[in-house]
Amino acid sequence: MNYSKLAVETTSEAAEVLAAALSHLSPYCEIDDPANVEQLTKSPSPRWDYLGEELFENQDRTPAVIFYFEQNEQGRLLASELEAAVRELAASDAPGFYGSLRIRREDVRSEDWENNWKQYYKPFAVGSRLLVRPSWEPVEETQGRRVLTIDPASSFGTGSHATTRLCMEELDAMPLDGACVLDMGCGSGILAAAAVLLGAERAVLCDIEPTAVATARVNVSEAARSAGSKAVCDALCGNWLEDDALAAAIAEKGPYDVICANIVADVLLGMCAGLTGQLRPGADILLSGIIESRRSEVLEAYTQAGLRVVRECSRDGWVMLHMKK
Repeated sequence: MNYSKLAVETTSEAAEVLAAALSHLSPYCEIDDPANVEQLTKSPSPRWDYLGEELFENQDRTPAVIFYFEQNEQGRLLASELEAAVRELAASDAPGFYGSLRIRREDVRSEDWENNWKQYYKPFAVGSRLLVRPSWEPVEETQGRRVLTIDPASSFGTGSHATTRLCMEELDAMPLDGACVLDMGCGSGILAAAAVLLGAERAVLCDIEPTAVATARVNVSEAARSAGSKAVCDALCGNWLEDDALAAAIAEKGPYDVICANIVADVLLGMCAGLTGQLRPGADILLSGIIESRRSEVLEAYTQAGLRVVRECSRDGWVMLHMKK
């Protein structure tokens, strides 16, 4: 089934009122407001660090109430009624409470639902050496940077969120030639891929999601091919905290020169003993996915495990800890 998507631009203050006023016309209605994400990050709950990074992308967009209508006769009639109702609201909204009420309309195929986000994912530079691009975006001028081609597919990890970007910037500044790297909670594998592109000779990937592991393996292999490297990539799937065989397999491929763990504070705390035990003496670990309110918990745990801070960076309410054994 194909759909017509009508996005009615409004204001943050009016979005819920507008949705309520028009929701009787469509069972498929949503509010798209970047201010909601910002408000959530400032809430007292310490558990919103489980949100996916895609929620934080394209934060400058105009708030809108979005309606979907099936592309059949009934759907076309309902869409016309909605447009008429919006015109009536605009005519009576002298104070401008509802904002522009401009309607953006587009056709959406069922198979396009999971791909619409790609329009917001563009090439971007990281540090002094890397240029990240999605696989569907060409790059004409690299300015001497190493191009990291990433297809996140359905996996976490476009590289645009602060947690990932902080880790990539740190990797960009590190000497990685010949390194053995573990990317724990790898998502799309973007951190391991960056490490291989920057000289790492072995990458071990682990994620709880099979689709993430499959995607990560492809991305890291592409990075090795692009770099002309013979880097070895091992991709493992499972819950390291609960699977003894998986833990043993990861340990067998170590110890590691660099560990990247861009997850969330609770999981980092649970993995503390295991991760620190996989590091060579003098090796580095990048801990990210930590909201500022939980920084002290993670820092204390890893300090007590014998690590020291090399660098601490923060952005948009997130903290990245670069620590050394």
